[in-house]
Amino acid sequence: MPLKYHSDASAIDWTKLADVIERAPLGKRDALTVQRSFTGSFACCFAEKDGELIGAGRAISDGATNSAIFDVVVVPEHQGQGIGKSIVDYLLSHLPERSVLLVSVPRQEAFYRKLGFRKLKTAYLRHSDIDRWIRDGYIEN
Repeated sequence: MPLKYHSDASAIDWTKLADVIERAPLGKRDALTVQRSFTGSFACCFAEKDGELIGAGRAISDGATNSAIFDVVVVPEHQGQGIGKSIVDYLLSHLPERSVLLVSVPRQEAFYRKLGFRKLKTAYLRHSDIDRWIRDGYIEN
């Protein structure tokens, strides 16, 4: 059965998506937080193979000029097969084209650069757990 990409959040098992996020690995999140972040987003993409959720991504946007992509995840056994690229392409096709920010995990910069993203010099972040972001390599100290 081929891969299926869709945005229908009504069929998602949020506990399974939390597991996909953890395995990707983007860290541990509870199912309710995952559900709230995905259903509150402007656009979502879910990747399934043989009816099993194997990847996802989401984007927020003002719908006119600015957007941001978050939580692009693929389970390890399906990474390197173009699924992450397809998720990003799906999200981009549903966003305004002017400005799209993407938050990546450390060590994935080359992947996103191949998709046309460029590293920002002037992006800043306030976060309730900034020490973890520094420790995990997201922030230059």
